[in-house]
Amino acid sequence: MLVIGENISVISQKVSQAIKDRDKKVLQEMAKQQSDAGADYIDVNIGPATKNGPDIMKWIVTSIQEVVDKPLALDTKNVDAIKAGLEVHEGKAMINSTLGERSQLEVLMPLAREYNACIVGLAMTEKGVPRDTAERCEVAMNIIAAAQEFDIPMDDLYLDPLTLPVAVAQPQVFEALEGIKLFKQLAEPSPRTIVGLSNLSQSSPPHLKSILNSTFLIMLLMNGLDAAIINPLDKSLTDTLKTFDILQNNVLYAHSYLD
Repeated sequence: MLVIGENISVISQKVSQAIKDRDKKVLQEMAKQQSDAGADYIDVNIGPATKNGPDIMKWIVTSIQEVVDKPLALDTKNVDAIKAGLEVHEGKAMINSTLGERSQLEVLMPLAREYNACIVGLAMTEKGVPRDTAERCEVAMNIIAAAQEFDIPMDDLYLDPLTLPVAVAQPQVFEALEGIKLFKQLAEPSPRTIVGLSNLSQSSPPHLKSILNSTFLIMLLMNGLDAAIINPLDKSLTDTLKTFDILQNNVLYAHSYLD
């Protein structure tokens, strides 16, 4: 499974202060920690970035890739910032993300094509998260159609069914799980699937977060999950992934497989 490290987010006071101070060492160290813990991509979430978004994204991308040989997921609502990040990015970037709205798809799909980037498609519209799996699949089909129109390979398209907090939207957890399974059947070859795993345990007490996330991760993997945005420094999650690979016979068993 592709692991996208989630820790560099403007929501964090540490990250927002580092951006404000242009202290690249803070972000570089955070990226290195996630890379060393096994992250395949490093997510860079700068939020709406309505002020100096392109300059901020360029600075972060170049700063991180000075010290980490991993691609980045560019996470912002500012399209100009995404384009700026793609211009300086080395390797295959990921655009995180587009809604199923035609207005966004017409802008972001061509960018993904031009820069040979992966792109995450959220199974939602400006109206919000769909009520059930059927509505999620309808939005997903629109995203797939746009990807095909703009010549995006299915291997580069990651569909997210939207995971909501189990504490406040318990039935929606099952709908997201079903979405992962059904999205794989919407095209041939199949698109990839992805979730923001920590959304599940938002609003849950700290002592439940690890068991909720780890258990749901296994359920998702059994239904065809290809990628997840997670905290790679959470050893319980990485141990779960390693154990899953052992039991699926993806890697050779050794007593030391968790080391």
